[in-house]
Formats: sequence, structure tokens, C-alpha cells
Amino acid sequence: MNHNFEEIYKRYQVLEMEAQEVREKDKIIIRNLFGNFYNKNLNIGLGFQRAYGSVLSGDYFELFELPGKMYLFVFADISGHGLPAYTTLVRLRSALNLSILDCRDRNPDRLSDKTGLISDIVKKFTDIMECSGANDFASIIFTFIENRDDKYYLTFYNRGMHFPFVVRKFNGEFKDLYDLNINEKGWEPIKGHLVGPEIRSLLAGRYENFPSCEFIIYEGDSILFFSDGIVEACVQNNGPSVEFGYERLKNSLIENIDLMPQAVINHIFEEVYLHIQNQSNQTDDMTAVLIDFPVVR
Repeated sequence: MNHNFEEIYKRYQVLEMEAQEVREKDKIIIRNLFGNFYNKNLNIGLGFQRAYGSVLSGDYFELFELPGKMYLFVFADISGHGLPAYTTLVRLRSALNLSILDCRDRNPDRLSDKTGLISDIVKKFTDIMECSGANDFASIIFTFIENRDDKYYLTFYNRGMHFPFVVRKFNGEFKDLYDLNINEKGWEPIKGHLVGPEIRSLLAGRYENFPSCEFIIYEGDSILFFSDGIVEACVQNNGPSVEFGYERLKNSLIENIDLMPQAVINHIFEEVYLHIQNQSNQTDDMTAVLIDFPVVR
């Protein structure tokens, strides 16, 4: 019995070390992805922590450069955590790469058709999941980024994900914060449905609706994408559970926005862990990406 336990524990340690190695390599790859944005090095902060006890994560983000000086930023949160969520993440990543490569090879004009491209990605992902017999789902926000003059035009196709926060700056100083999850200042957040085979089966034709909304940010502004593991983080005890929530996240962002993006992210994660009191109370993956948008000349 002890021998079996030792073997299982050794295999777990090997898996954990391999996952950590992949994680460190991913950090390098991810930073390189942001290293040639309109010939600028984007100043970014990255934070991602697995749910307590999990070896792998189901949170995902990636930046794709498209023709016509356009970029696609994908930020996703897979249902569950650990190995099953990571497996679904790999399937999503496969669908993204297949769709973009197919368009480049067969129909390059499709890459400029935002709705058509998102439709193709979602269909491929859902088909891959269905063929695999998997019933998990994903929350995904697809963000197309185009720079014109001194503005960045962001087109969101949101399938069940949190919208980001935008920090508006003037001459480098904080001016305002936009919470894109609520109707305010003329902004209306529009969301589609979650992505997965069971959801497609339930919604039928409505699954193919791809509503979008556009927000303009200016050179020098910052944007924070985050997964629900951060805002839903709470203490697990006998009393009422209090989530970290939107307001604490906004306050942490505003209070530290003068720092470098990575320092801001580090402060956010420190405050989340202070709130939940113990890392063992982290029941979900937590991911945040803070991007400072550069001046393009």
C-alpha cells in the first residue's frame, strides 16, 4: 500500500515539475507575443495562478497579428480547473490556430471579416469538443484591436466573459476608469452565449448569433482583462462568504496605476490573497492581464 502511494506521489511530482516548466516557457512566449505590437514593445503585467491543489490551469489568453494592421486578443476561462480544463484549453487553442491558418491559406479576405472569423473559431472549437465527447464549456472574449490616428478601436465579441476595465489617462495621469461590465457613459455591454456543444444543442440557431460592441481607447490608456477567479475569490468559513468583487479590484487598479503594469498586477494578487486569508481558499484559477497601450507614430 505504501509502495503504491509512493509511486503515485512520485508521478504527481513529475507532472507538477513538467507543468511548472511549461508554465515558465509560456511566460516567455506570452511576453514575446506582445513584443511586436505596431512595432512597439507593449508594456504588460501578467498574473495567473492555478486553483489550489491543481497542477494545470484552464485560463488562457493569446494575441494574434492579423493582416491589415489588426490584432486579435483572446481571453478565455474554461469551466472547471485542473487537467480537464487544460484539455479543453488545448482544444480551444487548436480551433483558433486552425481557423486563422485556414483563412490565411484559403481565404485571406476572411481574416478582415470579424464576425466570419469568430463564427469559424467557435464552430471549430464546438465541433472538436463534440467529436471528443466533451461537455465542458468556455467563456471567451474576443477583442479585435485597430489603431487609427491616436485611437485604438476595440471590437468585442463576448461569449459569457467579464468585460475588461479601461483606465483613461491624460499626460500619463489617471483621469477616469470605465467598467465595461455596466451601462454607463454611453457604453452598452453586449454579450453572446457561452461556448460548448451542450449549449449549441440547447440554443440551436441562436448559438450562431455573434453580437459585438465597440469601445475606443486612446494612446496611453490601459486595459485590464481578468477571469472570474479574481472577482469571485472569497473566504471559505462558517460565516457569510464575501467575494473580492469588482469594487475592490477597481480600487486596487486605481490606487496602483502609477506603477509599472507588472507591479499593479502583483498588488492585485496580493490583495486577493489577503482577502481570502489562505491560499488553500483559492478554489478557481485566477488570471489578469494589464496592457498599457503605446503611442504609435
